[in-house]
Amino acid sequence: MRWLIALCAFAAVAHAQPAHDELTIGGSPVPPVVSVLTFGEGEPLFEKWGHAALCFTYPKGAPVCFNWGVTNFEAIPELVWGFLRGEQVFWLEPEPRSLMIGFYEAEDRDVWEQRLPLTPEQARNVEEHVLAQLDGPWRYYIYDHFFDNCTTRIRDLIDDAMHGKLRAATGASFPLTYRDLGYRGLAVHPLLRGLADFLVGRSVDAHPTEWQAMFHPDVFRGELFAKLGVAPVLIARRTGPPFPEQGPSARWLMLAIAMAFALPLIVARWRHRFERAALGWATVWLGGWGVVIWTAIAISGIPGIRYNEVALVLVPFDLALPFLGDERRGRYVRWRIVGLLAVSALCAIGVLRQPLWIPIISAIVPLFAARSGLRAPREAARSAPASA
Repeated sequence: MRWLIALCAFAAVAHAQPAHDELTIGGSPVPPVVSVLTFGEGEPLFEKWGHAALCFTYPKGAPVCFNWGVTNFEAIPELVWGFLRGEQVFWLEPEPRSLMIGFYEAEDRDVWEQRLPLTPEQARNVEEHVLAQLDGPWRYYIYDHFFDNCTTRIRDLIDDAMHGKLRAATGASFPLTYRDLGYRGLAVHPLLRGLADFLVGRSVDAHPTEWQAMFHPDVFRGELFAKLGVAPVLIARRTGPPFPEQGPSARWLMLAIAMAFALPLIVARWRHRFERAALGWATVWLGGWGVVIWTAIAISGIPGIRYNEVALVLVPFDLALPFLGDERRGRYVRWRIVGLLAVSALCAIGVLRQPLWIPIISAIVPLFAARSGLRAPREAARSAPASA
């Protein structure tokens, strides 16, 4: 569900960053103490997946933290387009540790710190790599919520400095899929979970490895403890109620909305009145979703959108249904129903792995109602039983 999550989950907050030459970074004869900060979720939607930062503490000078989650959040149209295309540039910025922690405390978010058990050589290695990124072209990167984000950048630096110790024995499959991990942030937003079933494709229904799952700050924090023995220390606690990790999916709500488009057609076919208008209303759902999904597939560079199995269920061609003659409409609807039954079979045997049942039902009900010809108003009136 990379696109929907990326659009909602701007994991870092766009706040002012001081120039890094005003901070004490490098130049110390003693390597820094390296620690990782992970931040819990906040109230706004874009804070629902947490955040992470890497910090250096030197014998002299204030501790400094490094944030890989910075981009131009003020240019909203460009930001949305960049995420949709998979081309949004993020970059690294330093910040005094006190300001960073103070900001997240003000946001009422949990803050954990884990001081890494690095040797002086390993700490110096991390420092050199961060400084090289800060002053070189590697400071900028194309953000990917699952595979290249503010947390994975820190993960990779630590693993490189420790010669693969963090990555060791992390090839096992993680129990949750990418979609499940994304849903945890949407527990209080069930409608977005329902929309994600339509908009986000099959790649997020794979199970990441334990290593890949460390894109999520909560998983990363747990793996630092499991692999390196570094217990997280809670240095700021949220004062508000805890956020749930599980919640309703709103799939039945999406089905109810779909039926609101299909039911007028069912009633119209039964009463033989306003059938063409009701068919036009039903195709708003069928063809409208088809246009949205197929357009997103055409313009997006993100696999999570481009390979969307719902495109086999909801197609833009359904918009033509009200304008087809009875014979052509009947043939078209029959082939559509056959196609949906084939998709259902592939879904049942596991070839298709997205949650497709709600989209399939939302498509097959109005199509089944539209399978025969529409009566003209005069014909319907002649065939109606005479009143007593």
